Amino acid sequence: MESKDVYVRLVERLNFPNPNSEHLLRIMRKLVTPEAGRILLQLPAEPAAIAQESGVSEDEVRRTLQECIEKGLVIPTSKGPRLVREVIQFHDASLSSSDRWVDTELLDLWKAFYEAEFFPFMEAMSHVSADAQVQGVRVVPAWKAIERSSHLSIDGIRPEDNLRDLVRSADAIAVVPCTCRRSLRRCHHPVENCVVFNRGAEYAINRGAGRRVSAEEAMALFGEAEQAGLVHTWPFALASRLNEICNCCDDCCIYLDSGLKHGTVGRTLERSHLRAEVDPQICNGCQDCVERCLFDAIEMRKTPQVKKLKAVVDVDKCFGCGVCVVGCGLSAMEMKLHRPTG
Repeated sequence: MESKDVYVRLVERLNFPNPNSEHLLRIMRKLVTPEAGRILLQLPAEPAAIAQESGVSEDEVRRTLQECIEKGLVIPTSKGPRLVREVIQFHDASLSSSDRWVDTELLDLWKAFYEAEFFPFMEAMSHVSADAQVQGVRVVPAWKAIERSSHLSIDGIRPEDNLRDLVRSADAIAVVPCTCRRSLRRCHHPVENCVVFNRGAEYAINRGAGRRVSAEEAMALFGEAEQAGLVHTWPFALASRLNEICNCCDDCCIYLDSGLKHGTVGRTLERSHLRAEVDPQICNGCQDCVERCLFDAIEMRKTPQVKKLKAVVDVDKCFGCGVCVVGCGLSAMEMKLHRPTG
């Protein structure tokens, strides 16, 4: 009973609506021993203070904390180590850990939690008033789409929409596994393509979870993701400075998967300030853009005096990701600045 109490208290610290989640308890039991759990429950605190309080040697406390940093349970801060604060942070930190700490059992445990508890939780949240929900993830337009938009002035693009400058301005960059794709395993897109920046990059590198890359290497990786039809998203609500840009699919991304299926993706995902536009004189009706659009923002319509159907973008549905522009072999699509009316 004592060891269970440790795990229950650890799960309670994650602030998930179900503090008795058996799925989260299994994940905690997988990652930490009862002895390590008791040390974690004393955070935030310095190792010396924990050693004095628990009767465990300071060396053992430091070893335990370092192991838990590598496993994604503990975050080092300027004020000392602290326990992960909520489920999403725990999910992302633990599932981006090195292969040393991530095995098939852990992946299956996280997948079971998502399917049994987190997906239904997201569905329940979708019924909350839109005024009570805050968009915490932002779409970043594909850089290849911007480059292919001859009528678009790069100088006029908002800083948060300029992927190239966001990457170039980072102090450190690292590539880590996509935590959603790593656990759900529903698609064949690459797993090693989540890019973290600044303090997030240093954290990943120092705990052996990521590999350092240059700005040029990061842009090349983003280019490959754009070509594959993945959407760049920035979870900006988790940090005041650029911390991460993911390359998301609609099969595995926990935001797109639930939001698209529930029709509420606009409540958590903020659109870019760009929109795709089709030149009907060039469009040949191939429908490649329709197939690539994750947001069902493109449909084929009949054009006067033309037998072929042409692609048309619904700006109210478009999130400005640029995936369609990148995939248009005829260059019939471009990105345009979007200034909402009203």
